[in-house]
Amino acid sequence: MHAAGRIAAVITLLLGTEACRAANSGHASKRLTIRHPAEIEFTASVNAKAFDRGWMMPGYHAVVWKEGRMAHAALFQADVTDVEILDALESLGAKAGGNLSMDAWKSRRDPQNSAPDRRISGDTVEILLRLPGRPALVPLAAALVDPGGRGLQMRLAGNRANVPKWKSGCAVCLYSCPGSKVGNTRYTVREWQKKVTRFRAREGVLPPDGTTVGVVMRLARPR
Repeated sequence: MHAAGRIAAVITLLLGTEACRAANSGHASKRLTIRHPAEIEFTASVNAKAFDRGWMMPGYHAVVWKEGRMAHAALFQADVTDVEILDALESLGAKAGGNLSMDAWKSRRDPQNSAPDRRISGDTVEILLRLPGRPALVPLAAALVDPGGRGLQMRLAGNRANVPKWKSGCAVCLYSCPGSKVGNTRYTVREWQKKVTRFRAREGVLPPDGTTVGVVMRLARPR
């Protein structure tokens, strides 16, 4: 084999090795943009039917990595991992609360345990949607129906230590959940258990299931 052929073979081998490493790493494709000083955006697919009427935890997960364990139940299935989203937000200086233990979920039926009553903490994160045919960004809350009436107040929970315990892939949860990276202070896991509210997709706002949309996360900076 001549020199050029040998070089090409080595490059091919190296690229193949790197591809195998990427395939085995569990990371999603890099479809995430970081905009300084306070915004990130990534692509996701709409999955409203299962979010509304799925067989497990309907109305709970807003954004989940498409290969995470709870992707089937999410309103949006993200093309990037929950950890990549957390890393990106923290790279902008966002501070995570990290105040929820796994007991917040495991003990949700135990009235003697206060963990399920804890509300998520951390920096405030605004979540907006870039939808086809709409010139302006749409707030996540505008795409949801909330029978409980409290709405959304999203915070960066982080919960990085809990990622390997569930492997749910959950990036945005509509409750104060220990599995989420961003969660809602307005509703606790205990309130999920008591069915205080059940979110569902608002009719006529989102495009059909399978449509690719943009998810924008914007940090609220103090003046």
